[in-house]
Amino acid sequence: MGRFEQANHILYDYGLLNELNKYGKTHIIGSYKMNLMAWNDLDIDVENDSMSLEKLHKLTSYILQNFNPTWYEAKEEINEQGNKIWFHGFEFYLSGERWNTDIWFLDKGTIEKAEKYCDNISEKVRNNESLRTAIIEIKQDLICISLYAFDKFTSLDVYDAVLNKGILRADEFIENYVESN
Repeated sequence: MGRFEQANHILYDYGLLNELNKYGKTHIIGSYKMNLMAWNDLDIDVENDSMSLEKLHKLTSYILQNFNPTWYEAKEEINEQGNKIWFHGFEFYLSGERWNTDIWFLDKGTIEKAEKYCDNISEKVRNNESLRTAIIEIKQDLICISLYAFDKFTSLDVYDAVLNKGILRADEFIENYVESN
């Protein structure tokens, strides 16, 4: 089963998408949406019009029971604009492979910006297989040398390098990004 098939298995067969729809309008974003998955990662935004601490606990129970995560975090916080946001992040194993899932409960405007960003990237790579391949391969190479992580380089860095700076290989990325930091 390929990465996208596994992601669909999580979303539909495990029922994650159906469960999240109980809490608000769900938007699958990130590399899944853009067809640029380099590793087992799902990013999901949910409009948080009616999220509460009680619902956070209920969703926590669902995730713990259905995914048996090896890592789990759920929290309520206030963002820079003073809005309440909610986060659920967890890792679990599916067919012997580790999967990471990040679920953010955000306001509609923030989600629309994220979707617009994803749509823009998708449009740029839609008919250019060499750009799509470069993005995925650079991500995979950075993962292999532990430079692709939240506190290091992210997908946004790779998209910028490939689409705005013409960098098509990991060695070029490292030369231009890692060595300059």
